[in-house]
Amino acid sequence: MISSWKTFFINLNLFKPPAGSDQSEDEQQRRFNTLITRIYLVLLACLLIYLGLFIYSDVKEIVEKRDNPTKEELDSFPVNTECPCSRISLSYGEFISLKSNLHQICKSDFVSDRWTKATYSDSNVTYLNLNDFRTFGSAQFQALAGFCNQSGSYLRQNIDLFKNDMFISQELLTKSRFQEEINSTVTQFQQTLPRAFTVQLELILHVITGNRLISGLQTNIIISSDHHPEVAPAEYIDRNKAFCDCVSDHQCISDAIFSDIFNASTRYDSGNETSLPGLKSGCLPVTSILASTLQCFYNQRCLNKLVSFFPTKENFSAMTINNASRFGPRATVKSIVDNLMVEDWLMNMSYEKYRDNCAPLSCTYPKEMSNTLMDVVVKLIGLLSGLISALRLMIPIIVRFIIKKINNVQSPPSTLTRK
Repeated sequence: MISSWKTFFINLNLFKPPAGSDQSEDEQQRRFNTLITRIYLVLLACLLIYLGLFIYSDVKEIVEKRDNPTKEELDSFPVNTECPCSRISLSYGEFISLKSNLHQICKSDFVSDRWTKATYSDSNVTYLNLNDFRTFGSAQFQALAGFCNQSGSYLRQNIDLFKNDMFISQELLTKSRFQEEINSTVTQFQQTLPRAFTVQLELILHVITGNRLISGLQTNIIISSDHHPEVAPAEYIDRNKAFCDCVSDHQCISDAIFSDIFNASTRYDSGNETSLPGLKSGCLPVTSILASTLQCFYNQRCLNKLVSFFPTKENFSAMTINNASRFGPRATVKSIVDNLMVEDWLMNMSYEKYRDNCAPLSCTYPKEMSNTLMDVVVKLIGLLSGLISALRLMIPIIVRFIIKKINNVQSPPSTLTRK
């Protein structure tokens, strides 16, 4: 059997003249036809194998569409899936919860009526030393309570406005892209709010100082009612022992003290002084509290000493030092107010709520598909007739050309020698 097959392939001739034709095939022509048959079969087999491998390895990309995708399908789709939202505009409040925690001073007793009453002196404070905390302390902390209230109100109002703002999303974003955009928007919102609040505060202070309003505690203007009534700007001594007055500098400040002199000849007279760490005196209670720090209110001993100068039996507890706080005990009140008194932000974003409100009706995504063996066979069958025709036409011509070249090289033309 093997011998017969071997003989068959050795004598196989696909290029012999068709039966009934007037063409004859001699031995030389038969050998030539047998040679080009072998070459033809080898080339045809190699081309079919190459084309088969090429077609099988070729990956085609199709676009697949899924109508009314489920939540599970939306989570499992590839990154490059396009899912147009049925609702293009969504309010941030539908998928974001945003809250702010104020500095602990705003939750303490030091901005309460109990503290205000405890630090209020029944006597006429204008008879105390100008730098005496009893002169302006109650007013300072009323201003601090006002900052807490204004910050809280300002934050609530702007957070509500932010939640009503519209988030435009034409297509369903991936979870990572959604978180990136929301974090960027919220960060910008958090950075813009304090600047706007600070501008409003500065405007109010400029209006007060620009109109030369006189403090009822006479901390910026001292009115003398002696034999010759006089109106003079209050003067303070800063840390560098330099004098400043409230006409040329409305932010003129000095260190706050407790003085044992009451009803002295001038408000600059002082006896035994007790210093108060971090607290300042100045032209206006609102400006002096902004320049102050709250370090005494983190120390129970310092706080007890301060309270002891007032005619009160109330007890107050110092604030706790939180090392994770963005504001240290020595941070000025102004630095706290400039940050809207916000200790930290609490934000919770829900991608699931965003996805549910986006509610895409359909999704399309590209999908790569490899050709199956059946696809390869079908395509090769389609190419086979063209390959056969091309090879049957070209191989005899090429082989004849090569043989002719070889024969010309091996049999050079003879030269005649003349005698």
